[in-house]
Amino acid sequence: MNRLPSFSLVSALLALLLPLAAAAADAPADTTVQRLGQVRGDTLVVDREAVIALALERNEMLAASGAMRDAAAADALGAWRGFTPQVQLGEFFMRSDDALSSFGFKLQNRQVTMADFNPVLLNDPGETNNFITRLQLLQPIFNGGMGIYGKRAANAASRAAELGHRRAAETVRFNAVQAYEGLALAGAYVQVMEAAVRSAEGHVHQAEMMVANEMATEADLLQARVYLSALKQKLIEVRNMAAVAGENIKLLTAVPTDLRLVAPTAPPDETTADLPAGVDPAVVAVRSDLQASREQADAAGAMVGVARGAVLPRVNMSLQKDYYSREDLFGNDASSWTLGVYATLGFGIGNVGEIRKARAQSRAASYMADFQARQAEVEATEAWLNAKAAQDKVIVARDAVSAAREGLRIVSNQYREGLASMVNLLDTQAAATMAEGNLVQARHDLAVGLANLEFAGALPAADTNANTAAPAGE
Repeated sequence: MNRLPSFSLVSALLALLLPLAAAAADAPADTTVQRLGQVRGDTLVVDREAVIALALERNEMLAASGAMRDAAAADALGAWRGFTPQVQLGEFFMRSDDALSSFGFKLQNRQVTMADFNPVLLNDPGETNNFITRLQLLQPIFNGGMGIYGKRAANAASRAAELGHRRAAETVRFNAVQAYEGLALAGAYVQVMEAAVRSAEGHVHQAEMMVANEMATEADLLQARVYLSALKQKLIEVRNMAAVAGENIKLLTAVPTDLRLVAPTAPPDETTADLPAGVDPAVVAVRSDLQASREQADAAGAMVGVARGAVLPRVNMSLQKDYYSREDLFGNDASSWTLGVYATLGFGIGNVGEIRKARAQSRAASYMADFQARQAEVEATEAWLNAKAAQDKVIVARDAVSAAREGLRIVSNQYREGLASMVNLLDTQAAATMAEGNLVQARHDLAVGLANLEFAGALPAADTNANTAAPAGE
């Protein structure tokens, strides 16, 4: 007969399992999501700096850029092959009935006897095996400058890749700011439209009461309802815009979550933002992508030396050690060493074409670097002008909002007293909603404009916190 477990045993098991269950319940489900912001029910209130940090840390395209930088650094390390020795290890097996080869195999293995000089054996030795284990050292001595210029080109390309990765991090940072501000813009638009819908619902209710009291016509009520319907449709659009903006942040930060993303509602005082007096070309000149272009031009210039060196003599040394055996793989029945120095020279019409091609590519890289430098100054100037205009627009938009709110209050009272028509009220309401939207847009433009100032080079670049260690192999 089965017996029930004793009460003391059950109590012991519960005492052991309950703390574990409580600990599991208290453990955070996803610390990455919590790093992005604060979870409030089914909503995640994201933080701007957290969005930037996670984008720099987790974005796959930035990681791919880092891998390409590492590949370029590996090429720079490998470019030392034009100066350093190369060691080769080989194993050869040969079987032949050729008279000369068979005698040579015996001679290599130090196994020749007087009997091997018998003409019959010399002419018909039969099949003979030979194993050769070869250790060879190859040392470049002079390669026409191909090694030196190749190393310079690889180093410049590695530095260009490093600077390109730094620019990629700056791009991800700017995109993160745009994504966050897009979410904030969408959220602010939602608040504007929700307030407009509430106000329009009040107009409908007011029109219903006035129609009931025969103080307004049915047309006034219909106009109010049509206007309310249009606002509700617009509210649906901006809510969808907010959802899409949240998905873009999830994409940029590689944070998988089903939570709805929103930005904090309280806007900063943007008018206190300090803008530079103008664009400093010296600051623009140190932009990462411009430095990368100059490094690429240097690499292209070094490749001219590589192409030119291909037509000059090349001198190399070889030190070789061979081990022989007629029966055993990796055997050591006998050995020999060989030291050789050899020079080669090759020249053809193809070399002329390669030199001309390298020179043309060098000129093209220089032209592109010069143009990009001038283009960057225009981009920085444009970014400064846009930021200054956005700052002025915020001030103007704030005054417009104050005036629109007061105007709406006055016209609402006039309509209630029969001194204004429903058309006047709805027009004033539309103007107030537009003013609120213009202020939201101006705040967004200024926030993005300040980030674009830095991205375009009008301000010194901030630390991207990306892995931008100096390239190895130089």
